[in-house]
Amino acid sequence: MQPSLDTQRRTIRTLIAMNATLVATLFVMLLSGFGRRTHADPVLSVERLNIVDSTGRPVLVLANGPRLPGAAFHGKEYPQSFVDRGRAAGMIFYNAVGDEVGGLIYDGAPRDSGYSAMEHLSFDQWQQTQVVALTYSDDGKARMAGLRIWDRPNTPLEQQFAAAERFTTATGSRRDSLRTEMNAARNRVAGTQRVFVGSENRNASVELRDPSGRVRARLAVDSAGTAQLQFLDEQGHVTAKYPNR
Repeated sequence: MQPSLDTQRRTIRTLIAMNATLVATLFVMLLSGFGRRTHADPVLSVERLNIVDSTGRPVLVLANGPRLPGAAFHGKEYPQSFVDRGRAAGMIFYNAVGDEVGGLIYDGAPRDSGYSAMEHLSFDQWQQTQVVALTYSDDGKARMAGLRIWDRPNTPLEQQFAAAERFTTATGSRRDSLRTEMNAARNRVAGTQRVFVGSENRNASVELRDPSGRVRARLAVDSAGTAQLQFLDEQGHVTAKYPNR
């Protein structure tokens, strides 16, 4: 039995209404799901956040201690243990070729009957380690806060990391020869501290060092408020001072 014409018309009108309702519902859902947001999430909780450039290469990493990356050169990352990371949280900076160029780390917690606290902001020489650093360290007994500046050689620091990486996988006599190579690489890339400006255990000072890292001039004010300017020889003996007392 065929439905009547009126029944067919009512069925068609019902289908049209249902389709229109479905389309409208989908349209609203699309607008709410993909439309422009009017506000940002107030809190974002993550263990690590990578800020990358347009090619996906990291330019800044923020993370807790265990999630911080190891040192990187030309985009190659070496183990955390090579730079003694894993406890302090912070951020690491990178340049356009994928080298680490500095960072900020910090830590503080109760230790036995006292505490241990530190903050460290540093900037690295090209393909080398830190040449400028602002540092605070404190265990309740010894306290230091200040600016340090180093001279570093032009030898790439990655030589030391590459030697250390080979050493960790070697065995037997090969391991012994690589230990010698690793120590030689460490000496080639090492530098010397040239400047300190800060306070150690309530004694404020400015220290200038020679290319071998020996203090040759010191301007200091001790915890009692006494000021003195000193000049020292290569053996660390004071050769002149003002006031001369």
